[in-house]
Order: sequence, then structure tokens, then C-alpha cells
Amino acid sequence: MDPSGDGGGALTAAGVSCGSCGTELPPNSKFCNECGAPLTHATRSAEYKQVTVLFADVVHSMDIAAAVGAERLREIMAELVNRAAVVVQRYDGTVGSFTGDGVMAVFGAPVALEDHAVRACMAALGVQDEAKRLAVEVRDRDGLEFQLRVGLNSGQVIAGEIGSGPFGYTAIGEQVGMAQRMESIAPPGGVMLSASTARLVEGAASLAEPELVQIKGADKPVAAQRLLGMEERHRLIERVESNLVGRRWEMFAVEGLLDRAIEGHGGVVGVVGPPGLGKSRLVREVSAMARPRGVEVFTAFCESHTSQVPFHAVTRLLRAAFGVDDLDGQEARDRVRDRIPEADPEDVLLFDDLLGITDPEAAPPRIDPDARRRRLTALVNAASVARETPAVYVVEDAHWIDEVSESMLADFVTVIPRHPRWRWSPTGPTTRGRSRGCTVRKR
Repeated sequence: MDPSGDGGGALTAAGVSCGSCGTELPPNSKFCNECGAPLTHATRSAEYKQVTVLFADVVHSMDIAAAVGAERLREIMAELVNRAAVVVQRYDGTVGSFTGDGVMAVFGAPVALEDHAVRACMAALGVQDEAKRLAVEVRDRDGLEFQLRVGLNSGQVIAGEIGSGPFGYTAIGEQVGMAQRMESIAPPGGVMLSASTARLVEGAASLAEPELVQIKGADKPVAAQRLLGMEERHRLIERVESNLVGRRWEMFAVEGLLDRAIEGHGGVVGVVGPPGLGKSRLVREVSAMARPRGVEVFTAFCESHTSQVPFHAVTRLLRAAFGVDDLDGQEARDRVRDRIPEADPEDVLLFDDLLGITDPEAAPPRIDPDARRRRLTALVNAASVARETPAVYVVEDAHWIDEVSESMLADFVTVIPRHPRWRWSPTGPTTRGRSRGCTVRKR
């Protein structure tokens, strides 16, 4: 029972218990599942977590304070914290504390995340982008340079709510201190990773060469790497692999469907099964078979943190299909217009907006979302029917696809049986698409 007698809730080893009836409840409960009593004093128990900790700190904050005064510094920091919190939450992180001139955030607690390091890197770059936008405003108004340093470190911490007051959820441990040390040696405007974080994001992030740096409290230099950017995650790997064993029937089936598509009978294949069964490997094998046959392969990947971002998956796929992945600005727009010369000019502006290559001086038409989606779908379907060479389109981890992309892809695949050159291969533990055509499922 709640010792205070107010029905608030007490801390238990598993989480919290109801102060009214004693029922043990999940850590994040706000009401009792048994009697409905509110848990006004519920706290989340401290526990060991594998996380990535992010520290962001303003460069020369004391000099800024001396130049603009405490009130103006408070305004700047409040704006920075608000913007940073939005970015952190976008990648399912938790803002752990505000340090006066910086922010600490945790990825992987309270909810465990297998890709916490990748999310933290994306958030770090996003926070730096927001800081650069804020720096323009500060320069225009105050005539000062405003920059952040960001540091990341991964490892085991103790995470939970501190004390009984309103201190909030945070992480404690040696790994938190190492993240702060990484921030201290990061260049202004840059992001520095510890060796542990760099290992976890290998292949997903673009990193500078490792360097040995001297940090406070360490007798010897430690390894660190600067984060330069993020790669397209889970790219189909172009490498020699061991022979694929135990998938002869599946390979025979998809090879037959690939040949049929090349001959003029487009189809849809869904690869479904639990994690670790070899879905991505099977897709790589199909891609390897397609290329020697003169078939182009375009790939998009869905990710858990983008499942609520409209158009995310379809944008990635279409950027690859239209050849603008590595292009920006006018060059990308010219490429698109070469591919769809007969398209309505307003529809082309909508398509530019979808691909993220909009001309700043030519805003897309203002239309409601449903009309926008219909017009974009019609444009893409027309372009697909006009295509003269065969192609394989792969959507990986389709169980994380955003709702708008799923709807558009369902509309796209309706033209596949009518056209010899289209073939989609959504993969993931579950495939929710409502597409027509041939389907191969692995369970």
C-alpha cells in the first residue's frame, strides 16, 4: 500500500504498484489497470540499460552571456532546447537534462532500442542543423557567432527517475561522463563519437579517420571519430558471399518470376518471415540475378523511427528510380523533366516537392493532401508505363512503412500486371501492402 495514504503509487522492483489496491503495474502506468485510481506519484524504477548518450553544449557560452546579458541568453537557450527536444523525440530519444548552456539526451531508455547509436547520430546531426538555423538568427540580431559541440558515447548506464522530486528521467554512470568528454573535444559545429559508438554505427555512418585525443580524467589518449554524415542504411551489399543454402525452392520461384517480368509479365513478390530468416539475403540474390540480365535495381529502406513520417519510403524509392539520389538543385530538376517531358507543369512541381528538389522560387501548388497524393500517383504510374527497360524495385523492412507511402505503393502496384517492366519486392516480418500479382511468402 502507498505509505502516504494518498493513492499515488509506490516503487517496486518491477515498476510501480497502485497505492489504492496494491496491484503491480508497468513502469509507465498513469492509472491502475485494476481499480482505475490515478498514479500521481508513480516513478520509473532505475535499471541497467544499453544506451547512447548525447551531450550538446554551446561554444563560448560565457562570452555570449557577457555580450548579450542573462535575459537574452535565456531566450536563445530556450529556443535551442525546444528545437533540440523536437529532434531528440523524433528519433525516440529522451531529453535527460538541461545543463544551463547545453542538453543531455539518452537513446535506448526508458524504451530499449536496438539501433540506439544510429538514432543518436541522426539526432546529433539534426540538432546541429537546428543550431545552425538558430545561429543565423543570433548573428542577425546580436552580431555574435553561435555554435554547438556535440558528443556521443554508447554503453551501459543506470537509467531512471532521480529522487522523489520533479527531477525527471535521466542516466547515470561512467558512460555518461565519456559522452560529455566527447563533446568537450568536438570541433565547433561538429559531432564527435567515442570508439564504442563508432563501432555500433559502422556501415550506417560516414566517419572521419580515427584519432587519439586527450580527455579530462584519462591517463592515456582515447580513440574518437568525427561524424560526417549518415549513409543510406542497409544498402544491398555488393560482395562475394557464401553459397545460399536451404532456399532452393524460393530462389527457383523468384528467378522464374524475374524471367517472366523480363518477358513481359510483371509481378509482385512479398518476402515475409521472422527476423534472421534470410529475407535480405534472398533479396540480394535476386538483385544479383537481375543485373546481368540488364535489369536495373532500385532500393528503399523503411526504418522504425520514420514510420510516422509521411511519404518517407516512397520518396526514397522514387529518388533512386529517377536518378536524383546524388543530385541537388537544378541538375536534379533537369533529370526529372527529362524522364517525364509530357507531365503537367503543376504536377512536376508537386513531384519536385516530394523528392526534396524544389526550386525555392517556384513553390508547389497549394492543394489538399488527398488531391496531391492522387496527382503524384497518376504521374508516377504514367512514367512507369512509359518505361522501356525492365527494373526491380525493392522496399525493405516494409513493416515500418509510413501510412502514406503504403497507400501510394498500393496504387503503384496496380499497374504492374498491365506493364511488363515493373516488379516490387517488399520485405519484412510482415507485409501489409494490398498489391495484386504474384506473391512469394516466407513464414
